[in-house]
Amino acid sequence: MVFYECVMTTKNTAPFQTLTNLMKEVSHKIVEGGGIVRTIQNHGIRTLPHRFKAKYPDKLGNRYFEKGRFVSLYYDANPHVMREVETTLKMNEEVLRNTHLLARNRLLEVNLVREDRNRYLRRVMETERAEEEAAAAAEKAESGEDSGSKEHDGASITCFRYFPMEGHISLDADIPVYCIFGKIKPVA
Repeated sequence: MVFYECVMTTKNTAPFQTLTNLMKEVSHKIVEGGGIVRTIQNHGIRTLPHRFKAKYPDKLGNRYFEKGRFVSLYYDANPHVMREVETTLKMNEEVLRNTHLLARNRLLEVNLVREDRNRYLRRVMETERAEEEAAAAAEKAESGEDSGSKEHDGASITCFRYFPMEGHISLDADIPVYCIFGKIKPVA
C-alpha cells in the first residue's frame, strides 16, 4: 500500500453536512478497498491565490470563488483505490480542486540504507568529517608547521577559516574584516 496525501479545495459556501458526507463517502471507499484512513484535517477557509471557477454555479449563482476551504486527507491504499477517490472528488460539485501526492514519511527516510539518499545519515557523516578536519587543523597548528599568517597591506590575518555553508568567518586576530564572495579583505 502507498501512503497518499489528498489536498482538496472546496467552496467556502458548501454546507458543513455536505462536506462531512463527502469525507464519509471517500473514507468508506478507502476502507472497502483495503486501505487505512490515517487522518482528515480541516485547514479552514482561506483566500485563494486567484479566482477558482466551479463547474456549476452554486445556489446563490456564484461560479467564481476567491475563498475556499482547504481539507487534507492522509490515507494508505493501493493506486486503484486512489483513482476511485479522485473520480469521486471530481464528480462532486462542492470540490473546486484536488491533488493527490505521495506523502513523505520521515521513517521512510530514516530506514533508507543508501547514504546518498538518506539526508539524516548524510548530515551525521558531514558533521563527523568536519570534526575530523577541525582536529587535523588543530594538530597542525600545535605542531607549528603553518601558522596560517598572511600579510595584507600591513594587516595580519591569522588562522583564517571560511565556512560557506554557515556563512561566518572565524579569525584568531582582532582585525575587523569583511567578506566578498569568499575573499577576505582587511578594513582600513
